Amino acid sequence: MTPAQIDALPPMDLASGELRARLTSAVIAGVKTMTTSLHRTYLAEDEPLATPGLQRLLGVQEESLGVVEVLEVTLVPLGEITQEVARGEGEGYASVAAWREVHEDFWHSTGEIGAADPDAGESSAGGPQETALDDDELIVVERFRWLPEHSLISAPRPRRVGIVVTDDYSKAPDRDTDPLIAELQRLSISAEPVIWHRWDPAPEYDLLVVRTPWDYSSRTEEFLIWLDRAQEQVRVLNSPELIRWNLDKVYLRELDARGLASVPTDWADDVAALRRGLAGHGDDWVVIKPTISAGAFDTGLLRADSTAALALGERILARGLTVMIQPEIPELSEGREKALYFIDGHHTHSISKGALLARGGGLRGGTYLEDPQLVHAAAGEVSFGEQVLQAAALATETLLPLYGRIDLVESAEYGTVLLEAELFEPALNLHRAPWAAQELARAIDRRLGPAIS
Repeated sequence: MTPAQIDALPPMDLASGELRARLTSAVIAGVKTMTTSLHRTYLAEDEPLATPGLQRLLGVQEESLGVVEVLEVTLVPLGEITQEVARGEGEGYASVAAWREVHEDFWHSTGEIGAADPDAGESSAGGPQETALDDDELIVVERFRWLPEHSLISAPRPRRVGIVVTDDYSKAPDRDTDPLIAELQRLSISAEPVIWHRWDPAPEYDLLVVRTPWDYSSRTEEFLIWLDRAQEQVRVLNSPELIRWNLDKVYLRELDARGLASVPTDWADDVAALRRGLAGHGDDWVVIKPTISAGAFDTGLLRADSTAALALGERILARGLTVMIQPEIPELSEGREKALYFIDGHHTHSISKGALLARGGGLRGGTYLEDPQLVHAAAGEVSFGEQVLQAAALATETLLPLYGRIDLVESAEYGTVLLEAELFEPALNLHRAPWAAQELARAIDRRLGPAIS
Protein backbone atom coordinates (compact mmCIF):
# COMPACT_ATOMS: atom_id res chain seq x y z
CA MET A 1 0.00 0.00 0.00
CA THR A 2 1.14 3.53 -0.68
CA PRO A 3 1.30 6.15 2.09
CA ALA A 4 -1.68 7.89 0.51
CA GLN A 5 -3.71 4.68 0.56
CA ILE A 6 -2.77 4.09 4.20
CA ASP A 7 -3.78 7.66 5.14
CA ALA A 8 -7.20 6.99 3.62
CA LEU A 9 -7.89 4.12 6.03
CA PRO A 10 -9.98 4.64 9.17
CA PRO A 11 -7.77 5.46 12.19
CA MET A 12 -6.96 3.35 15.22
CA ASP A 13 -6.04 5.76 17.98
CA LEU A 14 -4.93 4.14 21.21
CA ALA A 15 -5.18 6.65 24.08
CA SER A 16 -3.01 9.74 23.73
CA GLY A 17 0.38 11.21 24.61
CA GLU A 18 2.90 9.02 26.41
CA LEU A 19 0.40 6.18 26.83
CA ARG A 20 -0.25 6.12 23.10
CA ALA A 21 3.48 5.99 22.40
CA ARG A 22 3.80 2.99 24.70
CA LEU A 23 0.78 1.18 23.30
CA THR A 24 1.67 1.69 19.66
CA SER A 25 5.19 0.43 20.37
CA ALA A 26 3.61 -2.70 21.86
CA VAL A 27 1.48 -3.15 18.73
CA ILE A 28 4.48 -2.83 16.44
CA ALA A 29 6.46 -5.28 18.62
CA GLY A 30 3.66 -7.83 18.22
CA VAL A 31 2.99 -7.76 21.96
CA LYS A 32 -0.36 -5.95 21.87
CA THR A 33 -3.01 -7.75 19.82
CA MET A 34 -6.17 -6.57 21.58
CA THR A 35 -7.67 -3.39 22.93
CA THR A 36 -10.70 -2.90 25.18
CA SER A 37 -13.10 -0.03 25.78
CA LEU A 38 -16.45 0.72 27.37
CA HIS A 39 -19.47 0.11 25.17
CA ARG A 40 -21.35 2.85 27.03
CA THR A 41 -18.88 5.41 25.67
CA TYR A 42 -19.77 4.49 22.10
CA LEU A 43 -23.45 4.88 22.97
CA ALA A 44 -22.96 8.22 24.73
CA GLU A 45 -21.00 9.63 21.79
CA ASP A 46 -23.23 7.96 19.16
CA GLU A 47 -20.13 6.40 17.64
CA PRO A 48 -20.27 3.12 15.68
CA LEU A 49 -18.13 0.18 16.69
CA ALA A 50 -15.11 -0.71 14.59
CA THR A 51 -15.59 -3.42 12.01
CA PRO A 52 -13.14 -6.08 10.82
CA GLY A 53 -10.80 -4.75 8.17
CA LEU A 54 -7.76 -2.53 7.72
CA GLN A 55 -7.05 0.54 9.86
CA ARG A 56 -4.12 2.94 10.10
CA LEU A 57 -2.33 3.04 13.43
CA LEU A 58 -1.93 6.61 14.66
CA GLY A 59 1.19 7.94 16.37
CA VAL A 60 1.45 10.60 19.05
CA GLN A 61 1.32 13.40 16.47
CA GLU A 62 -1.66 11.81 14.69
CA GLU A 63 0.68 10.58 11.95
CA SER A 64 0.11 7.21 10.28
CA LEU A 65 2.57 4.58 11.52
CA GLY A 66 1.33 1.73 9.38
CA VAL A 67 -1.53 -0.72 9.04
CA VAL A 68 -3.30 -3.03 11.45
CA GLU A 69 -5.91 -5.57 10.47
CA VAL A 70 -8.88 -5.75 12.82
CA LEU A 71 -9.82 -9.41 12.96
CA GLU A 72 -12.77 -9.41 15.35
CA VAL A 73 -14.90 -7.00 17.38
CA THR A 74 -17.02 -8.46 20.17
CA LEU A 75 -19.04 -7.30 23.16
CA VAL A 76 -18.08 -9.14 26.35
CA PRO A 77 -19.57 -8.65 29.84
CA LEU A 78 -16.90 -7.37 32.21
CA GLY A 79 -17.27 -10.44 34.40
CA GLU A 80 -16.46 -12.69 31.44
CA ILE A 81 -13.20 -11.06 30.41
CA THR A 82 -10.61 -13.83 30.21
CA GLN A 83 -6.87 -14.04 30.77
CA GLU A 84 -6.50 -14.29 26.98
CA VAL A 85 -7.91 -10.77 26.69
CA ALA A 86 -5.79 -9.45 29.56
CA ARG A 87 -2.73 -10.99 27.92
CA GLY A 88 -3.71 -9.65 24.50
CA GLU A 89 -3.65 -6.09 25.84
CA GLY A 90 0.14 -6.49 25.88
CA GLU A 91 0.71 -4.37 28.96
CA GLY A 92 2.03 -7.04 31.29
CA TYR A 93 -1.12 -8.06 33.13
CA ALA A 94 -0.49 -11.29 35.01
CA SER A 95 -4.18 -11.69 35.86
CA VAL A 96 -7.66 -10.53 34.87
CA ALA A 97 -7.94 -8.82 38.27
CA ALA A 98 -4.87 -6.70 37.50
CA TRP A 99 -6.27 -5.80 34.07
CA ARG A 100 -9.61 -4.83 35.59
CA GLU A 101 -8.14 -2.67 38.34
CA VAL A 102 -6.00 -0.67 35.92
CA HIS A 103 -8.79 -0.22 33.38
CA GLU A 104 -11.40 0.84 35.91
CA ASP A 105 -8.94 3.42 37.25
CA PHE A 106 -8.30 4.63 33.69
CA TRP A 107 -12.01 4.90 32.87
CA HIS A 108 -12.52 6.86 36.09
CA SER A 109 -9.69 9.21 35.13
CA THR A 110 -11.20 9.89 31.70
CA GLY A 111 -14.69 10.50 33.15
CA GLU A 112 -16.19 7.58 31.25
CA ILE A 113 -17.41 6.30 34.59
CA GLY A 114 -18.10 8.56 37.54
CA ALA A 115 -15.63 9.50 40.25
CA ALA A 116 -15.60 7.71 43.56
CA ASP A 117 -16.66 10.83 45.51
CA PRO A 118 -20.16 10.18 46.92
CA ASP A 119 -20.79 13.94 47.19
CA ALA A 120 -19.97 14.62 43.55
CA GLY A 121 -23.58 14.27 42.44
CA GLU A 122 -24.08 13.07 38.92
CA SER A 123 -21.40 11.94 36.52
CA SER A 124 -20.46 13.91 33.43
CA ALA A 125 -22.71 11.57 31.43
CA GLY A 126 -25.68 12.61 33.58
CA GLY A 127 -26.01 9.36 35.53
CA PRO A 128 -25.32 8.56 39.18
CA GLN A 129 -21.74 8.41 40.35
CA GLU A 130 -20.12 4.98 40.43
CA THR A 131 -17.23 3.62 42.42
CA ALA A 132 -16.88 0.41 40.37
CA LEU A 133 -18.41 -1.33 37.41
CA ASP A 134 -20.56 -4.41 37.80
CA ASP A 135 -19.90 -7.66 35.99
CA ASP A 136 -22.65 -7.01 33.43
CA GLU A 137 -20.96 -3.89 32.03
CA LEU A 138 -20.33 -4.46 28.32
CA ILE A 139 -16.75 -4.20 27.11
CA VAL A 140 -15.79 -3.78 23.47
CA VAL A 141 -12.94 -6.17 22.67
CA GLU A 142 -11.05 -5.61 19.41
CA ARG A 143 -8.60 -8.24 18.22
CA PHE A 144 -6.11 -7.19 15.56
CA ARG A 145 -2.65 -7.76 14.14
CA TRP A 146 0.09 -5.44 12.94
CA LEU A 147 1.03 -5.79 9.27
CA PRO A 148 4.79 -5.11 9.14
CA GLU A 149 4.80 -5.19 5.32
CA HIS A 150 2.80 -1.93 5.39
CA SER A 151 4.82 -0.16 8.08
CA LEU A 152 5.67 3.50 7.44
CA ILE A 153 8.39 3.52 10.08
CA SER A 154 11.58 1.57 10.63
CA ALA A 155 10.96 -0.97 13.39
CA PRO A 156 12.69 -4.12 14.69
CA ARG A 157 11.22 -7.47 13.73
CA PRO A 158 8.97 -8.73 16.56
CA ARG A 159 10.52 -11.40 18.77
CA ARG A 160 8.12 -14.27 19.42
CA VAL A 161 8.33 -16.87 22.17
CA GLY A 162 6.08 -19.88 22.70
CA ILE A 163 5.65 -21.05 26.29
CA VAL A 164 5.01 -24.81 26.13
CA VAL A 165 2.11 -25.88 28.36
CA THR A 166 -0.70 -28.43 28.48
CA ASP A 167 -4.46 -28.20 28.68
CA ASP A 168 -4.70 -30.60 31.63
CA TYR A 169 -3.97 -29.20 35.08
CA SER A 170 -6.16 -31.63 36.97
CA LYS A 171 -3.38 -32.49 39.43
CA ALA A 172 -2.03 -28.99 40.06
CA PRO A 173 -2.65 -25.45 38.76
CA ASP A 174 -0.22 -23.62 36.49
CA ARG A 175 0.76 -20.49 38.40
CA ASP A 176 3.84 -19.70 36.31
CA THR A 177 2.80 -19.05 32.71
CA ASP A 178 0.83 -15.82 33.14
CA PRO A 179 3.42 -14.03 35.33
CA LEU A 180 6.19 -15.05 32.92
CA ILE A 181 4.33 -13.82 29.83
CA ALA A 182 3.55 -10.56 31.62
CA GLU A 183 7.25 -9.98 32.32
CA LEU A 184 8.20 -10.87 28.74
CA GLN A 185 5.68 -8.33 27.46
CA ARG A 186 7.37 -5.66 29.56
CA LEU A 187 10.55 -6.48 27.62
CA SER A 188 8.70 -6.06 24.29
CA ILE A 189 8.75 -9.82 23.66
CA SER A 190 5.60 -11.34 22.22
CA ALA A 191 4.82 -14.53 24.13
CA GLU A 192 1.89 -16.91 24.26
CA PRO A 193 1.06 -20.35 25.65
CA VAL A 194 1.54 -23.29 23.28
CA ILE A 195 -0.38 -26.46 24.15
CA TRP A 196 2.19 -28.94 22.93
CA HIS A 197 -0.15 -31.66 21.64
CA ARG A 198 -2.32 -29.14 19.77
CA TRP A 199 0.50 -27.24 18.06
CA ASP A 200 1.92 -28.55 14.82
CA PRO A 201 5.59 -27.50 14.96
CA ALA A 202 6.36 -24.66 12.53
CA PRO A 203 8.97 -21.87 12.51
CA GLU A 204 6.56 -19.24 13.78
CA TYR A 205 8.46 -18.62 17.01
CA ASP A 206 12.01 -17.51 17.62
CA LEU A 207 12.16 -19.70 20.72
CA LEU A 208 10.10 -22.34 22.49
CA VAL A 209 10.45 -22.45 26.27
CA VAL A 210 9.24 -25.78 27.64
CA ARG A 211 7.47 -25.05 30.90
CA THR A 212 4.41 -27.01 32.04
CA PRO A 213 3.65 -29.97 29.70
CA TRP A 214 2.57 -31.89 32.79
CA ASP A 215 0.67 -34.60 30.92
CA TYR A 216 3.92 -35.83 29.32
CA SER A 217 4.23 -38.74 31.77
CA SER A 218 1.00 -40.35 30.54
CA ARG A 219 1.91 -39.87 26.85
CA THR A 220 5.71 -39.96 26.93
CA GLU A 221 6.31 -41.44 23.48
CA GLU A 222 3.98 -38.88 21.89
CA PHE A 223 5.74 -36.07 23.74
CA LEU A 224 9.18 -37.21 22.61
CA ILE A 225 8.06 -37.47 18.99
CA TRP A 226 6.60 -33.97 19.24
CA LEU A 227 9.83 -32.70 20.82
CA ASP A 228 11.86 -34.10 17.91
CA ARG A 229 9.59 -32.34 15.44
CA ALA A 230 9.66 -29.08 17.38
CA GLN A 231 13.45 -29.14 17.54
CA GLU A 232 13.61 -29.35 13.74
CA GLN A 233 11.62 -26.13 13.42
CA VAL A 234 12.44 -23.92 16.41
CA ARG A 235 15.12 -23.47 19.02
CA VAL A 236 13.92 -25.15 22.23
CA LEU A 237 14.88 -24.49 25.85
CA ASN A 238 15.66 -26.23 27.99
CA SER A 239 17.43 -28.18 25.29
CA PRO A 240 15.73 -31.34 23.99
CA GLU A 241 18.93 -33.30 24.75
CA LEU A 242 18.66 -32.27 28.38
CA ILE A 243 14.92 -32.97 28.45
CA ARG A 244 15.32 -36.51 27.09
CA TRP A 245 18.00 -37.23 29.68
CA ASN A 246 16.01 -35.67 32.51
CA LEU A 247 12.66 -37.21 31.66
CA ASP A 248 13.57 -40.61 33.17
CA LYS A 249 14.88 -40.62 36.74
CA VAL A 250 17.56 -43.15 35.85
CA TYR A 251 19.68 -40.00 35.38
CA LEU A 252 20.14 -40.13 39.15
CA ARG A 253 22.50 -43.07 38.66
CA GLU A 254 24.77 -40.98 36.45
CA LEU A 255 24.77 -38.03 38.85
CA ASP A 256 25.51 -40.38 41.73
CA ALA A 257 28.49 -41.72 39.77
CA ARG A 258 29.65 -38.13 39.42
CA GLY A 259 29.73 -37.77 43.21
CA LEU A 260 26.31 -36.15 43.74
CA ALA A 261 24.63 -38.39 46.27
CA SER A 262 20.97 -39.28 45.96
CA VAL A 263 18.72 -41.36 48.19
CA PRO A 264 19.93 -45.00 48.11
CA THR A 265 17.80 -46.70 45.48
CA ASP A 266 17.04 -50.24 44.35
CA TRP A 267 16.18 -50.25 40.64
CA ALA A 268 13.86 -52.97 39.38
CA ASP A 269 13.17 -53.71 35.70
CA ASP A 270 11.35 -56.99 36.31
CA VAL A 271 9.36 -58.78 39.00
CA ALA A 272 12.36 -60.77 40.27
CA ALA A 273 14.38 -57.59 40.84
CA LEU A 274 11.32 -55.98 42.43
CA ARG A 275 10.97 -58.85 44.92
CA ARG A 276 14.69 -58.76 45.73
CA GLY A 277 14.61 -55.00 46.25
CA LEU A 278 11.63 -55.16 48.59
CA ALA A 279 13.04 -58.11 50.53
CA GLY A 280 16.22 -56.15 51.20
CA HIS A 281 14.19 -53.68 53.28
CA GLY A 282 12.50 -56.27 55.50
CA ASP A 283 9.42 -54.73 57.08
CA ASP A 284 10.71 -51.13 56.92
CA TRP A 285 8.79 -48.31 55.28
CA VAL A 286 9.87 -47.63 51.71
CA VAL A 287 8.92 -45.22 48.93
CA ILE A 288 8.03 -46.96 45.68
CA LYS A 289 7.72 -44.93 42.48
CA PRO A 290 8.22 -45.12 38.70
CA THR A 291 11.16 -43.50 36.96
CA ILE A 292 8.78 -41.43 34.81
CA SER A 293 5.96 -39.71 36.64
CA ALA A 294 4.40 -36.39 37.58
CA GLY A 295 2.25 -35.31 40.48
CA ALA A 296 3.33 -38.30 42.62
CA PHE A 297 1.35 -40.64 40.34
CA ASP A 298 1.88 -44.32 41.22
CA THR A 299 4.04 -43.32 44.18
CA GLY A 300 3.49 -44.77 47.64
CA LEU A 301 4.98 -44.94 51.14
CA LEU A 302 4.42 -48.57 52.11
CA ARG A 303 5.79 -51.42 54.21
CA ALA A 304 8.34 -53.26 52.08
CA ASP A 305 6.84 -56.64 52.99
CA SER A 306 3.24 -55.64 52.28
CA THR A 307 1.13 -56.96 49.41
CA ALA A 308 0.38 -53.32 48.53
CA ALA A 309 4.09 -52.63 47.91
CA LEU A 310 4.43 -55.61 45.58
CA ALA A 311 1.20 -54.71 43.79
CA LEU A 312 2.31 -51.11 43.22
CA GLY A 313 5.66 -52.24 41.88
CA GLU A 314 4.02 -54.74 39.53
CA ARG A 315 1.63 -52.03 38.28
CA ILE A 316 4.58 -49.78 37.45
CA LEU A 317 6.36 -52.63 35.64
CA ALA A 318 3.20 -53.34 33.65
CA ARG A 319 3.41 -49.78 32.34
CA GLY A 320 6.86 -50.60 30.95
CA LEU A 321 8.69 -48.45 33.51
CA THR A 322 11.51 -49.05 35.96
CA VAL A 323 10.59 -49.22 39.65
CA MET A 324 12.51 -47.20 42.26
CA ILE A 325 12.58 -48.51 45.83
CA GLN A 326 13.95 -46.12 48.44
CA PRO A 327 14.09 -46.19 52.25
CA GLU A 328 11.83 -43.74 54.03
CA ILE A 329 13.80 -40.61 54.92
CA PRO A 330 12.43 -39.28 58.23
CA GLU A 331 13.24 -35.71 57.28
CA LEU A 332 11.11 -36.08 54.14
CA SER A 333 8.18 -37.44 56.12
CA GLU A 334 8.56 -34.40 58.38
CA GLY A 335 8.20 -32.10 55.36
CA ARG A 336 11.81 -30.86 55.33
CA GLU A 337 12.44 -31.30 51.61
CA LYS A 338 13.68 -28.15 49.89
CA ALA A 339 13.35 -27.13 46.26
CA LEU A 340 16.07 -24.73 45.09
CA TYR A 341 15.37 -22.73 41.93
CA PHE A 342 18.03 -21.54 39.52
CA ILE A 343 17.73 -19.18 36.53
CA ASP A 344 20.73 -19.19 34.18
CA GLY A 345 22.68 -20.90 36.96
CA HIS A 346 21.80 -18.20 39.51
CA HIS A 347 19.88 -19.22 42.63
CA THR A 348 16.70 -17.11 42.86
CA HIS A 349 14.58 -18.66 45.61
CA SER A 350 13.80 -21.83 47.54
CA ILE A 351 10.59 -23.36 48.77
CA SER A 352 9.42 -26.09 51.08
CA LYS A 353 6.34 -27.87 49.78
CA GLY A 354 5.58 -30.02 52.80
CA ALA A 355 5.20 -33.78 53.08
CA LEU A 356 2.99 -35.32 50.39
CA LEU A 357 2.88 -39.09 50.96
CA ALA A 358 0.66 -40.75 53.54
CA ARG A 359 1.90 -43.88 55.27
CA GLY A 360 0.13 -46.93 53.94
CA GLY A 361 -0.32 -45.48 50.45
CA GLY A 362 -1.89 -42.47 48.81
CA LEU A 363 -1.43 -38.77 49.42
CA ARG A 364 -1.92 -36.77 52.58
CA GLY A 365 -5.38 -35.25 52.39
CA GLY A 366 -6.26 -37.60 49.54
CA THR A 367 -5.09 -35.35 46.68
CA TYR A 368 -1.82 -33.99 45.33
CA LEU A 369 -1.61 -30.65 47.07
CA GLU A 370 1.66 -28.82 47.55
CA ASP A 371 1.88 -26.02 50.09
CA PRO A 372 4.88 -24.06 48.76
CA GLN A 373 6.43 -21.69 51.28
CA LEU A 374 9.56 -19.63 50.77
CA VAL A 375 12.49 -20.88 52.86
CA HIS A 376 16.16 -20.05 53.27
CA ALA A 377 18.76 -22.20 51.52
CA ALA A 378 22.15 -22.50 53.16
CA ALA A 379 25.29 -21.76 51.16
CA GLY A 380 26.17 -25.46 51.10
CA GLU A 381 22.76 -26.35 49.68
CA VAL A 382 23.06 -23.71 46.97
CA SER A 383 26.53 -25.00 46.10
CA PHE A 384 25.16 -28.54 45.88
CA GLY A 385 22.44 -27.35 43.49
CA GLU A 386 24.98 -25.55 41.32
CA GLN A 387 27.05 -28.73 41.11
CA VAL A 388 23.99 -30.71 40.01
CA LEU A 389 23.26 -28.23 37.20
CA GLN A 390 26.87 -28.29 36.02
CA ALA A 391 26.94 -32.10 36.11
CA ALA A 392 23.70 -32.28 34.10
CA ALA A 393 25.15 -29.95 31.46
CA LEU A 394 28.31 -32.07 31.26
CA ALA A 395 26.37 -35.33 31.07
CA THR A 396 24.28 -34.08 28.15
CA GLU A 397 26.96 -31.91 26.53
CA THR A 398 24.60 -28.92 26.64
CA LEU A 399 24.78 -25.39 27.97
CA LEU A 400 23.82 -24.61 31.55
CA PRO A 401 20.02 -24.92 31.76
CA LEU A 402 17.91 -21.80 31.33
CA TYR A 403 16.07 -22.81 34.51
CA GLY A 404 16.05 -25.71 36.92
CA ARG A 405 14.73 -26.91 40.25
CA ILE A 406 16.92 -29.03 42.50
CA ASP A 407 15.03 -31.00 45.15
CA LEU A 408 17.13 -32.07 48.12
CA VAL A 409 16.98 -32.94 51.77
CA GLU A 410 19.47 -32.82 54.60
CA SER A 411 19.37 -36.34 56.01
CA ALA A 412 20.87 -37.25 59.39
CA GLU A 413 21.79 -40.66 57.96
CA TYR A 414 22.91 -39.83 54.42
CA GLY A 415 23.86 -36.13 54.50
CA THR A 416 22.76 -33.83 51.67
CA VAL A 417 21.03 -36.00 49.09
CA LEU A 418 19.45 -35.21 45.75
CA LEU A 419 15.83 -36.20 45.34
CA GLU A 420 15.28 -34.92 41.81
CA ALA A 421 16.73 -32.47 39.33
CA GLU A 422 13.67 -30.99 37.60
CA LEU A 423 15.12 -29.50 34.41
CA PHE A 424 12.22 -29.14 32.00
CA GLU A 425 8.83 -28.87 33.71
CA PRO A 426 9.15 -27.83 37.35
CA ALA A 427 6.55 -25.61 38.94
CA LEU A 428 8.61 -22.48 39.59
CA ASN A 429 6.08 -21.08 42.09
CA LEU A 430 6.41 -17.61 40.59
CA HIS A 431 3.34 -16.51 42.55
CA ARG A 432 5.53 -16.86 45.65
CA ALA A 433 8.61 -15.25 44.08
CA PRO A 434 7.59 -12.61 41.50
CA TRP A 435 11.19 -11.43 41.21
CA ALA A 436 12.04 -14.84 39.72
CA ALA A 437 9.56 -14.18 36.89
CA GLN A 438 11.55 -11.04 36.08
CA GLU A 439 14.81 -12.99 36.23
CA LEU A 440 13.49 -15.68 33.90
CA ALA A 441 12.14 -13.12 31.43
CA ARG A 442 15.52 -11.35 31.38
CA ALA A 443 17.30 -14.67 30.86
CA ILE A 444 15.01 -15.46 27.91
CA ASP A 445 15.69 -11.97 26.56
CA ARG A 446 19.43 -12.68 26.72
CA ARG A 447 19.03 -16.04 24.98
CA LEU A 448 16.97 -14.43 22.23
CA GLY A 449 19.43 -11.64 21.62
CA PRO A 450 18.53 -8.12 20.41
CA ALA A 451 15.68 -7.44 18.05
CA ILE A 452 16.76 -7.08 14.42
CA SER A 453 15.40 -4.34 12.18
